Amino acid sequence: MKYIISSLLALLRNKNIQLEAGLRVNYAPHGYVKKFDGTVVAYDKARGVLVAWPRGGSDWLSKEDLAVIC
Repeated sequence: MKYIISSLLALLRNKNIQLEAGLRVNYAPHGYVKKFDGTVVAYDKARGVLVAWPRGGSDWLSKEDLAVIC
């Protein structure tokens, strides 16, 4: 339950946060969480944010589709 509440609160946070390596995030396009508990590996203005997932490898994603986990 605590994890669900934390995820919902993360969606409401300011999207202007700086995504730096080691930050924990969820993939939540359009407010719907699709992947949980990823770790930011790198940020590139042209490609987006590289996130490593505990299951499923890594993905380059848009900064706007990520929600920071508290």
